[in-house]
Amino acid sequence: MVKVYSVPTCSWCQKTKAYLKSKGISYVDINVEQDLEGRKQLLSLSKQGSVPVVDINGKIILGFDRQKIDEYLSL
Repeated sequence: MVKVYSVPTCSWCQKTKAYLKSKGISYVDINVEQDLEGRKQLLSLSKQGSVPVVDINGKIILGFDRQKIDEYLSL
């Protein structure tokens, strides 16, 4: 399962989601501005409040990192 912790106004979040879409990857988008539980999960996973954070089957990526996304999707 792929989760993207994001906020609507974040350009890197939009790029991350667009990249996943371009690869045909479905994901759950968690808007941490509106979702308090999602915000708690974000802080627990990343120990910081910045977005995007991508969770690919338990492997965490901070920020938009194409190489890591591809690597973790291929595992």
